Order: sequence, then structure tokens, then C-alpha cells
Amino acid sequence: MGTDQTLLHRFVISQLADAGLERDHLVRECGLPRWAMEGPGVHVPSETFSRLWEIGERGLDDANVALYVASRYQRPATRLYDYLFSSAATVGAGLATCGPYVSAVTTNHRFDLVAENDGETTLYLDMIEGDGRGRDLTQLWGLVAVLTRARGCVDVPLNPIRVSLRQRAPRDPRHFIDVLGTRAIEFGAPVDAMTFRATDMDLPLTTADPVLAEVLKPLAAALPPPPPLATAWAERVAVALAEAFDAGEVSLDRVARRLATSPRTLQRRLAEAGTTWRRELDRARAQRAAAAGPVTRERQAELLGYADPASVRRAAARWSVVARSHRTDGWDRQR
Repeated sequence: MGTDQTLLHRFVISQLADAGLERDHLVRECGLPRWAMEGPGVHVPSETFSRLWEIGERGLDDANVALYVASRYQRPATRLYDYLFSSAATVGAGLATCGPYVSAVTTNHRFDLVAENDGETTLYLDMIEGDGRGRDLTQLWGLVAVLTRARGCVDVPLNPIRVSLRQRAPRDPRHFIDVLGTRAIEFGAPVDAMTFRATDMDLPLTTADPVLAEVLKPLAAALPPPPPLATAWAERVAVALAEAFDAGEVSLDRVARRLATSPRTLQRRLAEAGTTWRRELDRARAQRAAAAGPVTRERQAELLGYADPASVRRAAARWSVVARSHRTDGWDRQR
């Protein structure tokens, strides 16, 4: 089970209390031990943080509660994690600390900063465990809090050029546009991410402190590694492949586009999950084959995205192992 540092809870509770909710009620309802509100902070189950967001949204009757709170993020609410960011030399160097040291505040999330191409860099945020509205609010908080922190460390405007959110679109997106600083917001996206201009990564931080950064290195090195993403991306690729087959657009480039990422990044993420693009493509074909039952080679080629029946025959040896595991014996029989 993932955990979150209670430093996060304390900041959010303070903001919700300022907005009119009763502090003790928030602590009690989200299941946070009272003693966790004092001292250096401890890790508690991540469902506590998600529940806190749901309570806040319901109590304030405000679907934009995560935007409201995250846009008011203040350093150093998360202490070491904030200092690792703010002591870096540039925006890019600061954002690069988010991933390796995320376990300072949570073991239920993972940040990845990826240079998609020469002009764009994307910060991805993944949740290991969690779903529903609590997940949506927690993810939104995570992205906007990082953005707010970065904006507080530069002396020029800093806005993403594109934002992807897995949550469904709100009735009125104006609050999102105002806080995120861009109209290019995709709701119902396959990932939660912010994309910046590559040149933004070179913006100097006004808080840069190389001496402090050097002091923090041994503390940062003692942190546990970021949590693994064992299945998340493989599952997303499976969904995107199913959609691509239906649309007749089965290729690495097309699937990467559906997942709002680059082909190179998609391949890297699959490698981290212990699989490959080819393996996931073969698995998807095997599942599609099993669902359709015995058909002609011509129909096989059409359903599985092959150029012609001969391609199916040549590929059969490679994916038959996967196919058999999905009860596809009938596909090797000609009609």
C-alpha cells in the first residue's frame, strides 16, 4: 500500500481551514491520527490523503478545491523535497529532482521529466494505487503544486504549453485555464502531465543555492528509490491498442500519440515495466484473435492490423505462445 507524508496533509488542512472548514473535523474524518499533525511528519496510508480531498470538495461544495489549494502552495511545506527543488540552478534541474526524490513525500506517486523532442519537455505524474474522485483531486493537486512552486522560484512568467488530465472535463474550465495559464488542456487524457517549452528548462531559479544543494546530496541519497510502475503503462498501452485496432491505426507512433507521449518515451516506460512494444502488440493481437474466434486468414489480417494474409502467417511463430495463453487455438486453423 502506498503512503504519503503528513506534511502534505498539514498544508492542505491549513488551507481548507482558512477556506472555512473546521480543522478538527477534517483530521477526524480523513482518519489522520492527531499526533501526526505535529513534529517532523510521518508516512500514513495514501487513502488518507485522497479522502481528505474528497472531504474538502464536499465540505466546500467546490469542485475546484484542488486548484484552489495547490495554487496557494508555499515553500517549504514539504521541507527536504522543497529545498531539493529550490536550491537547484534552473527550472529543469529543479523539476528533475521531483522524480528521484518523490519518496520524500509519497510512495504512491512517481514523477518523470522527459525531453520529448528539441522543443518540448514533459513532466508526467503517475499514481500507483487509487481511483475515483479522490484520485482526480490528488493528481491535480500534485501537478499544480509543482507548477506553483516553480513559479515562485523564477522572476518571469512560467506556463505550460499543454496540460493532459485523466479526469473528465468540468462544466466550466475557466478556473483550470486561469490557474494553469494555458487553454491547451486535454481532459479525459490517458496521462496526467504538463508540457513546457524546452527553453523554460533553462530559466534560472532565483532561489538557487549551490552550497545548500551540496549539503542536501547525502540526505537525498538516503531516500528510498521512487516507486516502480509495474503495470500502469502496460495497461494503458493495452487500452490504446484496442482503440487503435478499431480505428485501423496500429503503429507505435499512433499509439504514442493516443497516450500523449513520444514513441521513445513510450518504449522507455514499457521497458521500465519489464515489457516491450512488440510484446504488448503481440499480446493485444492474441486477445483480439481470441475474442473473434476462427476466421479466414484474410479476416485475421484485417482484424490484427497486418498488411496481408502472408504477414499473418510469417508472424504466427512469434506470437503463437502469447496466443495460446489466451485460448487462440482456433486461429491456426484455416477455414
